[in-house]
Amino acid sequence: MDRKNQNLYYIKILMGVINFIILSFLSAVFILTLNKINHDFGARNFLENITYLPNEPVTSTVLIFIAFFLLLGIIEIRRKQRKRQQVSVILYAAEILLCLIIIKFVYVNYNGIILLVIADIVTDIKDKHTRGIFFVIMGMIYLFSDYDIISMFIDMISFQQFLSVYPAKVSMMIQGTRNILVALNAIAFIAYMIILMRNQMKENARIGLLNLQLQTANIRLKEMNEQLKDYSEMTEKMAETRERNRIAREIHDTLGHTMTGLSAGIDACIAMIDFSVDATKEQLNKISQVARQGIKDIRRSVNKLRPDALEHSGLQEALEKMINETMQVSDVKINYDCQVEVLKFNQDEEDMIYRVVQESITNAIRHGKAKQIDVNLWKEDKWLNLEIKDNGIGCEEIHTGFGLIHIEERIKMLKGTVEYDGSNGFKVTARIPIRWGEKL
Repeated sequence: MDRKNQNLYYIKILMGVINFIILSFLSAVFILTLNKINHDFGARNFLENITYLPNEPVTSTVLIFIAFFLLLGIIEIRRKQRKRQQVSVILYAAEILLCLIIIKFVYVNYNGIILLVIADIVTDIKDKHTRGIFFVIMGMIYLFSDYDIISMFIDMISFQQFLSVYPAKVSMMIQGTRNILVALNAIAFIAYMIILMRNQMKENARIGLLNLQLQTANIRLKEMNEQLKDYSEMTEKMAETRERNRIAREIHDTLGHTMTGLSAGIDACIAMIDFSVDATKEQLNKISQVARQGIKDIRRSVNKLRPDALEHSGLQEALEKMINETMQVSDVKINYDCQVEVLKFNQDEEDMIYRVVQESITNAIRHGKAKQIDVNLWKEDKWLNLEIKDNGIGCEEIHTGFGLIHIEERIKMLKGTVEYDGSNGFKVTARIPIRWGEKL
């Protein structure tokens, strides 16, 4: 229990002790007064001055303290429930009912027990509207449980009528003691409410500070996301720049060297052709070798942009080889169904198809944890339909990472479309307008 709740708990215990003393004091006054009347044979005069016959004092006292200790037991039960975030509304009604029973058996001469019930229940009510309604209801009960109001409608014996059998000094002393105890109960209740409101103000201030910190963190996170986005775009541009520079270097190194050699060789031929035809032929042979080597070097540089498998075989063979190699190194079964008779397209189309199948299989194994993948290709008019479906874990929300982004970019370059479905495993469906290098 933290310190702020501990202070409230101690004040509530104090209120319970004060109410116990008050009820004990009132019960003692009732019992002693009725015994005094019987002892002094003044019952006739006493009964002539009252309109309500008192209950048997010992029975009333027993009922008062049964109700009081039941009330304390319910308060303790609710305190333990409050720790577990489980508070029963039935216990609210039980507290109020026991409170009214106690008020009845003290002949509505004391209603301060209501303050103990208010102090206990109000701690649980967090909503301001509900708390306001509760205060209004309990305030009405507190006001209308006053003897002067109740006696206007119901015959009841007052505390002053009990004191009328005593001498003036004794009566004043008893009345003064009662007033002091009632005042102490009211002071304890006011202290409880002040501490409760102060704790709630501190809690509201703490929540406000946490909300401010959360807003600040959200703003900072938004700024970091923007910075990350800018960094991602910058990284992508740097990658593009590096790739362009690599291609430029390859072209410069291969084509530049070749063209320089050819230019120098041709100049030599021009200079010697008038003097020696044989020497010119020999020089032309050397120029031819340099040109062929240059062509090989340029092809080698350009071929680095293509999948290596497509360099030595067609698309159909490259796909089958990739699928077989994947099944050999993993426990994934891949079903490949191609309903296109001849898979021979333009180079950029073949590159794109190969990369999409490759990336989809990789994603299915790496992210989807799939054990079976179906790869299907079929023709529909001028469209090539490509579907890769796996039995992996799928995903409710599809967040396009680098792999999916690359698939989209490759297909969009050919003016195709792509769709994803993660409801049952994961499925990639692409439609590509093929230029069809051969008639199929």
